[in-house]
Amino acid sequence: MNPRKSIYNPLHVRLSNERGPIVRLTFAEIEEVLGRKLPASARKFTSWWSNENVRAGHSQARAWLDAGFAVKVSLKNLTVEFERGAKPN
Repeated sequence: MNPRKSIYNPLHVRLSNERGPIVRLTFAEIEEVLGRKLPASARKFTSWWSNENVRAGHSQARAWLDAGFAVKVSLKNLTVEFERGAKPN
């Protein structure tokens, strides 16, 4: 899926413009970037954040993977760590 046609394109753009190896964002910061709330499943299931979801056609995973990042999520802390060059889980 082309990230430019995805609602997650703003996240892709934000990550593409980052220069550091790690970007930490809260869910609220991600929602600010997106200009909309994350779906309820993003707050309930770590699988929503899976780096493997791109194979299932999930545009959220394509947004960070195409920008060169893999993620680690903490549902408890409502934070996401994007790591550049990390191999998908």
